[in-house]
Amino acid sequence: MVVLQKVLVKERGTIAVLAVVIFAIFLIWVAIGMPSFVPTWFALLFLAMPVLFILIALAKGTGIFTDNKKVSALFEGSEVSGSVITFPEELEYETGRVLLEGYWVSTGRSRSYRVKRKFEARELGKGLSLEFFNEKFRVLVLKDGTGTVEAPAVRILGEPYRDVLLIFLTDEGEIKGESTINLSRGGDIARVTFRGEGKQIAGTVQSGLSKARKVRIKVGSEKVWKKIAEGQNFNFAFSPLPEEKTVIFASYRTVSPLSLIRGLWKDSVVLGHETFGLKAVLDVPLARDVVETADFTVELGNGGEEKESEEDWGLWD
Repeated sequence: MVVLQKVLVKERGTIAVLAVVIFAIFLIWVAIGMPSFVPTWFALLFLAMPVLFILIALAKGTGIFTDNKKVSALFEGSEVSGSVITFPEELEYETGRVLLEGYWVSTGRSRSYRVKRKFEARELGKGLSLEFFNEKFRVLVLKDGTGTVEAPAVRILGEPYRDVLLIFLTDEGEIKGESTINLSRGGDIARVTFRGEGKQIAGTVQSGLSKARKVRIKVGSEKVWKKIAEGQNFNFAFSPLPEEKTVIFASYRTVSPLSLIRGLWKDSVVLGHETFGLKAVLDVPLARDVVETADFTVELGNGGEEKESEEDWGLWD
């Protein structure tokens, strides 16, 4: 029996908008209280700045509120049964893949979060329902929202749900690969073995440590790594696939890796179909850690549709 869950992800913007409005009101209060010898033109110019801030903040807040309202309405009105999502009415949409990249930009003492979005449309559709998309995806995102999301998706075209986005994360897949990693520093040694077992990777750590504190096991790729276990002698297991098929309801205009982290996982995420690394780290105090990595692959298999080759992965042209 196919188990399909739907998840609602909304953008958080109320607190930030409120903070901007309060700051702008403070500036208005300062402008009104300026001494009489201050030139009128300067006071008016100073007053215009907070008014502009308020207008921008209200426009942003209204946009977020409107988008969240659309997403919530479609989420609440849609039903899932087996592998089928049924809408509250017939809708026009386009199918394809959504590509998201989240990153932080530092400007002096402050940091701001930025998002690149891209929807690669495949074909147009119209209907009261649609089948779940069993296609490969990947999610490599740190807890702070830094990272990438690439997944099959559906983007609603017409009102009243324009720009609502459905993102599909399948639980189909199989782990391929096995390896042994040996770590040593001085008299400390550790041996890490692992192999793919169905939808998870399972392994064992055996060590003899005197100066080193422990062995850490991480999985990931590129700049995104997630710690899955640590200790001296232990077994570990990790699945880079969701526990069940998931369809995420979000707004294309506001969805980001950070909003997905906040709405679904609450922590760094390594999920999907690609070649990942398993990193074994010998934690040595007052010295450089010993690090070795071996790869394993998550394949979609016959249960899904392999529509892209490895060369097709990549966010931007």
